[in-house]
Amino acid sequence: MNPLLEVDDVVVDYRLRGRATFRALKGVSVTVGPGECVGLVGESGSGKSTLGKAVLGLTTVASGRITFDGTDITHARGAARRRLASDIQVVFQDPYGSLDPTMTVGEVLAEPLVVTGATRAQARTVVAEMLDRVRLPTDAVHRYPSEFSGGQRQRIAIARALVRRPRLIVCDEPVSALDLTTQATILDLFLDLQRETGVSYLFVSHDLGVVRRLCHRVAVMYQGEIVETGSARQVTQDPEHPYTRRLRLASPVADPARQAERRSTWLSLRDPA
Repeated sequence: MNPLLEVDDVVVDYRLRGRATFRALKGVSVTVGPGECVGLVGESGSGKSTLGKAVLGLTTVASGRITFDGTDITHARGAARRRLASDIQVVFQDPYGSLDPTMTVGEVLAEPLVVTGATRAQARTVVAEMLDRVRLPTDAVHRYPSEFSGGQRQRIAIARALVRRPRLIVCDEPVSALDLTTQATILDLFLDLQRETGVSYLFVSHDLGVVRRLCHRVAVMYQGEIVETGSARQVTQDPEHPYTRRLRLASPVADPARQAERRSTWLSLRDPA
C-alpha cells in the first residue's frame, strides 16, 4: 500500500541573529499510511513539532521532499496550500488558545465550511454531526469556548479539524495540557474517530505511554534526527537506542522501588549514543 504522507530526507533550518542558522531537522524521513497513526516522540527541542509544521507548510523546508497522496507539497503556498486544508488538518496542544473566544462554538465549527462555499444549512448539519462524534451536546453551538473545560475545548478543536473530513490530522501534543483522566478520554476519542472515519494521524508527543496507547508505529527524534523507528509495542517496551531507553525510564511508575531502580538506570544513560 502506498503511503498517504511521505517525508523524505527533509532538512529545516531556522535563522538566528545575523547570518547564523540552526538546523532543526537533519534529513528526516517518515511515512504515514492510510488509516494509520504514526507517533513522533522526543523531548523538547528534538524537532518533532518542527516536522509537523513542515507538513502543514508553517515552516520552510531547506531540502528534501514532502508528498501527500503522491503529490509534492513541499513548497505548496497560497491557493495550493488552502486546497490542502480539506485533506490535512491540525489539532494543537493548547485548547485554550486555539479557539477564538469571541465566536460561539457553532461559529467556530461552521467557519471552515462557509468560507469554502457551504450554505448555512449545510454547515449546521455537518456541525451537529461532528458535535455528536466528539460527544458534546447539541446546545454547545450557542455557547462560547470559555464556558467549557479543557477537555471539552479539546473536543471542540478536534471537531473543528474533522468538519472538512480530512484524510490526515497532525496532532501536536494534543493531550499534554490535560489532566490524566481527561487525557485518557481524549485518547479514546481519537481511537474511536479513526475506526469510524479511517483518518490518519501524525501524532506528536513527548510521552511514550501516550503513543503506545494510540499509535501503530513510532519514530523517536533526538536533536533533529530520527534515531529509532518500529512498531509501537517494540519501541515503547523493548527500545534499542539508548535515548529511547532513557525516555522510557523517565516515565514514572507507581511502585517506589521500581521508580528508584528506573532512576538509577536512567542516570547511567544520561549521555545517549
